[in-house]
Amino acid sequence: MRISQEQYSKLPERLQKHFNHGNFHCTVKPISLMKYLCRLVTPPDGIVLDPFAGSGSTLIAAKQEGFNYIGIEMEAEYIEIAEARLRAVEDEQQTLFAEKNL
Repeated sequence: MRISQEQYSKLPERLQKHFNHGNFHCTVKPISLMKYLCRLVTPPDGIVLDPFAGSGSTLIAAKQEGFNYIGIEMEAEYIEIAEARLRAVEDEQQTLFAEKNL
């Protein structure tokens, strides 16, 4: 996932390496694929559970598709990455909403 320069500069230095040239998690998945799978298997008003959340691709997909989600991850570094990526999606959605109201 690419983020804006402004979002990148707000990240702690230890996390910036994960966004400088893309996401380097060992099993990163395309958001578009995960969005499709979330729609395919999650009932309306369902909750997406990712017991191995990693850098958060499935959680981002669920959020973008309007599902509630729960992510579980044991590596603190990946939790921080997933949280940063989810915040970036939230900022992006708020920006799009604001632009539509102009």
